[in-house]
Amino acid sequence: MPEVDVNGIRIHYEEQGVGPALVLVHGLGGSTQLWHRIAPELAEHFRVVSYDLRGSGLSQKPAGPYSLALLINDLAALIGALDLAPATLIGHSMSGGLVLAYAAAHAEHVTALVGVGAVCEVPDAGREGLRERAALVREGGIADVAEAVAANGTDPSWRQRDEEAYESFRDSLAANDPEGYAALALVVADLHVSDLLEAVSAPVLLITGETDPVSPPAANLASVESLPDARYASIAECGHIAPLERPRELLEALGPFLRERV
Repeated sequence: MPEVDVNGIRIHYEEQGVGPALVLVHGLGGSTQLWHRIAPELAEHFRVVSYDLRGSGLSQKPAGPYSLALLINDLAALIGALDLAPATLIGHSMSGGLVLAYAAAHAEHVTALVGVGAVCEVPDAGREGLRERAALVREGGIADVAEAVAANGTDPSWRQRDEEAYESFRDSLAANDPEGYAALALVVADLHVSDLLEAVSAPVLLITGETDPVSPPAANLASVESLPDARYASIAECGHIAPLERPRELLEALGPFLRERV
């Protein structure tokens, strides 16, 4: 099991392919498994590295609190330890915000960026909901949270089309370490990345599902307006988990951008 020491903890990562570095970063409740449907094809042209955030997957799960700054430092340490710079970064959900914030602070280490259902800001009601979710998980309610998150965050067409894959996703959410999940949920609750977007000099592609309730098209279009060099793409009949719901369509959206920019 590949691991690297990052800021005093062990971080699990997976690597495949050769070529320019492409780093894949999952969001809240995820792991490297999020990328398994698209990583092999990307690895035909890139050195693809995915990793589990602290508190997630097979990485170490130190007690919180966590912060966006801490996650940025983890990413910087990983890129340094594996000699990945300059790299293209693809972040899902909260890690869409994470890679944008990283690029604002480390422009020299970034070739290009992709946010898939990127979350840069959370509405006030959403912030309170995330804090309540963290408290519920810490009290032992992660199974109920997983059921709600999976159902509310994905397009019904996926659940009908591939019930087995949907149930696997739901079960992976339920398998999260409660403390790690809660600590990361509180990071999302405090996200304020929109004010950093003007400092992102790398080219950016923001992709979202047309029915994504977490990172809706309107929010992504607003972020595009704030970024110096950005474009937008959407995926029909897709919710918040595009790498699992619509992997082929996601690769089709990624392809032209990566070929032109990397």
